Amino acid sequence: MIKLSTSLLILGLFSFAQGQTNTLPKPSGEYLTGVAYLSFVDESRKELFDGDGRSYREMTVKVWYPSDRRSDPEPYFLKAEADFVTKYLQFPLMFKDLKTNGGRDLPVSSKENSYPVLIFSHGWGEHYSQNTILMEELASHGYIVFSIAHHYECKFTSFPDGRFVYIELGNPRFQKIMKEQMSASAQGHFEKLKKATSDEEREQVFQEMNTTLPTLFESAKYWAEDFAFFINQLKMMNGGDNRFQDKLDLDRIGVFGMSLGGLATSIICSTDKRIKAGINIDGAFPIAAIHGKYQIPFMYLNSERYLGCGRLLAGQSTRDCYSLSVKDSDHYNFTDYSVYPVPMVRFLLGPIDGKRMIEMMNVLVLAFFDKYMKGIGEIDLVKEAGKYPEIEILANLRTR
Repeated sequence: MIKLSTSLLILGLFSFAQGQTNTLPKPSGEYLTGVAYLSFVDESRKELFDGDGRSYREMTVKVWYPSDRRSDPEPYFLKAEADFVTKYLQFPLMFKDLKTNGGRDLPVSSKENSYPVLIFSHGWGEHYSQNTILMEELASHGYIVFSIAHHYECKFTSFPDGRFVYIELGNPRFQKIMKEQMSASAQGHFEKLKKATSDEEREQVFQEMNTTLPTLFESAKYWAEDFAFFINQLKMMNGGDNRFQDKLDLDRIGVFGMSLGGLATSIICSTDKRIKAGINIDGAFPIAAIHGKYQIPFMYLNSERYLGCGRLLAGQSTRDCYSLSVKDSDHYNFTDYSVYPVPMVRFLLGPIDGKRMIEMMNVLVLAFFDKYMKGIGEIDLVKEAGKYPEIEILANLRTR
């Protein structure tokens, strides 16, 4: 590990504003929520960030789920995490006291025999708790939601045994990815996308992204392999002696991710037939990375930078496919930090009201999964999105 520095700010780190409430907003569903921490080792793959190639890929996962019990609220960050972000990443001390609505290690609710499963992938340089508000909302409506920490490309992660891993700025692979992202060609992609006047020009920009960010795209494929490995583990969890025994409905698996996690979602959804539905949240440059079209319902939830790309994106599935682009939003409005804007990183947040943004995410993500995972056919996602005039909506509906 190397000594951390303020250069971590280039990862898009966020601070919560002083004076905010110390408890996350309550979810709207009927269930109370539990939270737990898991870890796994994939002995079929080597860790890409190990230059010696001697380490296997390890994975930590945070899970939110419906419960019937109430207990003391789990903190937003575990102690080691809170100490790390406040000491090294300039997060305010209020993070040490920020509470969620979930209780640690509670039993899964007995109201249903089993629950549909959702798997989430965070953004590059982010962490598995970055969308806790959304995770709690989904769990409160009867989903078991797993959030994967992609080691060495997330800010930090905690193992259940107390081990703590954080991003290594000096790692050669990390440095290579940063060099690619800071290149003039990579920095100009979104400006070119904004100026594009046809789908052909937009698709060309997506193709250029693939060539100027090869190591980052390699990571997206590696993260997709994390998805596939974890889906394999679900069967063992379902049959094992643990709180999730027989509680995971493996016929209803959905995946979603934000930023690079959204790209990983696109890749796994184009190849893994075990997945029933997927959402790419503001990682909408998958066209160069996937082969063929999705065979499942899919949704793109995009920031303003993808306005005008709707027809191109909504045509990417042989099933129902949506492109919803939110005006006045920017990349990090799609995280919990949307409701805690910080002046020093204002350029990463759009002018949209943060609370409204969180409301839209909760409503639209839940509606999509309710329709295609729970089979609630009367849900009209276009109508739901149409309640928000700031959303540009394009949809190709093929399964009505």
